Amino acid sequence: MLYYNKSAQATLEDLRVSDKGLSNSEARERLTIHGLNTIKVREQPLWKKIVEPFANVFMLVLFVAAGISLFQGHGLDAFIILVIIAVSALIYYVQQFSTERILRSLQAHTAQDVDTLRDGNITLIDTTLLVPGDIIQLTEGERIPADARILYASAVRTDEALLTGESSPVSKQIEAINGDREVYERNNMLFQGSFIVAGEVTAVVVYTGNDTEFGQLAALTSNTDMSSPVQRKIDTLISRIIAGVTALALVAFGLALLRGMELSESIRFVMALAVSAVPESLPIAISVVLVLGMRRMALKKALVRNMRAIETVGVITTIATDKTGTLTQNKLTVQEVWQPPHMRTNIAHHVSLSVNIGTTKSHDPLDIAMLEFVARERAALPKTKPIVSLPFDQASAMSGNVWHKGEAYELYVKGAPEHILARSSLTSGEEEEAIHALHQLTSQGYRVIALAETYLKGELTNFSDLPHSHPLTFVGFVAVADVLRPAAKRAIAAAQAAGVTVRMITGDHLETAYHIGKQLGMVTNREQVFDSRKMNLMSDEELEDIIGDVRIFSRVIPEHKYRILSLLKKNNITAMTGDGVNDVPALVNAHVGVAMGSGSQIAKDAGDIILLDDDFKSIIDAMREGRIIFANIRRMLVYLLSTNAGEVLTAIGALLIGVPIPLVPVQILWVNLVTDTSLVIPIGLEPGEKTVMAHKPKRPNAPILSRHMIGRMILMALTMATVTLVMYVMFSNKYGVDYGRTIAFSALVVMQWANALNARSDYQSLVGRLKVINKHFAIGMTVAISLQLLALFGPLQEVLHIHPVSFGDLFVTSLIAFIIPIVVVEIHKFIGRHFYMSPNLAK
Repeated sequence: MLYYNKSAQATLEDLRVSDKGLSNSEARERLTIHGLNTIKVREQPLWKKIVEPFANVFMLVLFVAAGISLFQGHGLDAFIILVIIAVSALIYYVQQFSTERILRSLQAHTAQDVDTLRDGNITLIDTTLLVPGDIIQLTEGERIPADARILYASAVRTDEALLTGESSPVSKQIEAINGDREVYERNNMLFQGSFIVAGEVTAVVVYTGNDTEFGQLAALTSNTDMSSPVQRKIDTLISRIIAGVTALALVAFGLALLRGMELSESIRFVMALAVSAVPESLPIAISVVLVLGMRRMALKKALVRNMRAIETVGVITTIATDKTGTLTQNKLTVQEVWQPPHMRTNIAHHVSLSVNIGTTKSHDPLDIAMLEFVARERAALPKTKPIVSLPFDQASAMSGNVWHKGEAYELYVKGAPEHILARSSLTSGEEEEAIHALHQLTSQGYRVIALAETYLKGELTNFSDLPHSHPLTFVGFVAVADVLRPAAKRAIAAAQAAGVTVRMITGDHLETAYHIGKQLGMVTNREQVFDSRKMNLMSDEELEDIIGDVRIFSRVIPEHKYRILSLLKKNNITAMTGDGVNDVPALVNAHVGVAMGSGSQIAKDAGDIILLDDDFKSIIDAMREGRIIFANIRRMLVYLLSTNAGEVLTAIGALLIGVPIPLVPVQILWVNLVTDTSLVIPIGLEPGEKTVMAHKPKRPNAPILSRHMIGRMILMALTMATVTLVMYVMFSNKYGVDYGRTIAFSALVVMQWANALNARSDYQSLVGRLKVINKHFAIGMTVAISLQLLALFGPLQEVLHIHPVSFGDLFVTSLIAFIIPIVVVEIHKFIGRHFYMSPNLAK
C-alpha cells in the first residue's frame, strides 16, 4: 500500500489507530500477526557450516596424511588421524556456537527503545516489539526503527545514505504525495535504518521487519565476517611458513631418496615434516581468545563492535575526548546567575521560557539543569506550550522558543555568550560590563549560557530566518558546572604513563576549559589550550605546527572536530569519542571511534567501541585489555611456532645425520593437537604484565613478532630439536629405535610444558611469573600432564607407538628436558630485560 499517497489522517484510518495510539492488547494481537520487528538475513547454508572446519590448509595436510597412511597399509594411524580431524571439527562447532551466543549477548547491550504512544501515554518500547499502527516520537540522533508515515514534523531532516546512497540529508514534510515515487522522493515517509539528523518528528509505523524497504534489501544479503588485522597478520605468517615448509619438504624428499631411503619411508618422512609444520590448534585458539576478550571488555563497560578495534585500541597514541559525560558526570547544575544592573525581571522566569519544553521529551542535561533551577527558585513554568520550539542551531549558536501572547510574538533564546552579546542591543559600556562578568564566571570553570529575548512581527520557524540586524535584548548569564568523574584524573594519568596523549575537545570557553584541564592534570599553562575559533583563519600547515603541543581545544564546533582529527591522524593512531549526529564523520574517520552508550544511535552505529557507562576510564580499561589480548596472541604464536619449528628441525636433523625419523605422524599430532591445545588457550588468557601500560604503543604496521621474540622462537626450536635428537640417538643406539622414539616423544612433550611456562611472560622471570595466578593455565597444565600419563602408561600405548621404557630413564630424561628450555629462555629473558627494555620497565 502506498501510504505516501495518503494523508496523515487517511493513513491512521487505514491502520485502524486513533490519535491515542494502539492499546496494549491490540499491539499484542498485531505482534502475533506481523512478528518481531527484526530483519532476517539470508544465512549461510547448512552444508557450508558443516564443511567450513575442514576447508583450510591445516585440515588438508591431515587428510593427505591419513590418505598416505591408508595407502601404506597403516590403517590404525589413518583412523587416529581421522578421529583427530573429527575432534578438531567438533571443537570448532562448539566454539562457533559459543561465539555466536556471546556475540548475541553483547549485541543485546545495543538494543534500542523508542518513545511510543500506547493507550494515550508515551512509553519506552523495545523497537523489536513495534507493530504497524504504533505512533512513535523521534528526535535528533535517533535511528528510525521501522518504516513510518509522518504525522507531525518540526524542521526534520534524515540521513538515508544507508538506503539510497545519498549522503545529503533529506528534508521531510507531512503532506501527501501524488503518483508513483522512488524511495528518495517519498519525503513524507521515514525509513528503517535511517537517522534523524535534525528536528523532531511524530510518525505512525506502517511496515516492520522484512516488510520495510531496508528489510527487503537486507534479506537479499548475507552476513559477512571481517577478519581483524591481527588475524590477517597471522594468516600471512602461516601462509609463508607453509610455503617454506612445502619447499623444504620437496627438497627433503629428494635428499632422502638420494641417501638411499626407501620410497615408503621417504613419503612417511615428508608427511611427518608437513604435519610438524602446521599449528593445527591455532585458528580455534585465536577465535576463542578474541571472543572472550570482547566479553571481558564488555564486562568493563566497553562494547567492541568489530574485531579490528581489539588490536587498534592497544596501539593508539592519542585520545581526543569530549568533556561532557566522558570526563564529567554529565550532571549539570546552575551555580550562579548574573544580570545587568538595569535588568529588573526575574531571570528564572526567562529561563523557563527559553528551555525546550515543546515536546514530551527533555533529555538535554542543560535543559534539565535549568528546569531544576526554575523549580528551586519557585518560578512558575508556562501553562501553555510555545507555538514553535527551535532546536539548537550551530550557525547562530542558540536555541529557544517562540511564544504567542495576544497579537504579539516573543522569542526567548539561550546560547553562546559571544553570539548573543554580538547581536544584543547593549551599549558599549553595558557590553564591557557583561564581558567582565563573563570572564569572572568562566575563570571559575563554569560553563556560561547567555539569555536574551526579542519581539517578532510573526511566527519564526528557523533561526536562519532571523536577520542578524534584528537586535536581542540581553537578559543575563546562567553559570552551570558539571561534576568531574572521580576516576577521570587517574585514568588520564594512566594513559599518559602508557605513552598516550589525551586531548580534550570541548565547546567551553577557553578559561573554563583551562580550569577543568588543570584539575584533570592535562595542562600546566594556558598555551596548551587552543581557541578553535582561530582555525577558520589558519591553513592546515599552520595548524599542524601548533597542534602537537595542544592538549585542550576550546570553543569547538563539529566541523572543527573532523579537521582536528584529520591533522592528528597524520602523526598519531587516534581514538575519537563522540555522542551526537555531528560527531559521526569524526568517529568514522578515526582509527578507533568511541561512541557514548547514552549518545545518539547513529553515533553508536558509527563507533568501533561503545562505552556503556560513558566513562573515560573505560577507554583506558579497553586500551589495557587490547594490549593484553595482543600480547597474549603473540605469546601463543611464539609457543606454537617454536614447537612446530622444533619438530621440523628434529625431522631435518634426523635426515642429515642419517637416522630414522624420531617421531611418527601420530605422535606429532598428539603433541600439536592434544598437548598444545591444552596449553595454548590458557596462554591466551594470561593476566596482563605489570608493564603492559608502562610502555609506548607499537607501530600499527609493525610485524606481529618482534626480532627479539623471533630470536627466542628460533632458540627454543634449536634447543628442542637438539635435546630430542641427542636423546633419540643415545637410547636408539643402546636399546633400539622404538625405545629411543618413546624417550624422544616424552622429552618433546615435557619441553612443551616448560615452553608453556616460559611463554607466560615475555621478560619476567619464571619464578616471578609463578606468583601471578592463572587458573586457566593450571587447569590446562593438569589436563596436559594427565593425558600424557595416559599415553605413556594407559590404553593408548599401542595407538601412539609407545614402547615400554625404564621409569628411571623416563624420569631423568624428563627432568633434563624440563630444565634445559627453562634455563635457555631465562638467559634470553635476562638479556632482553637489559638490552630491549628501558631501565624502569625492567625493574
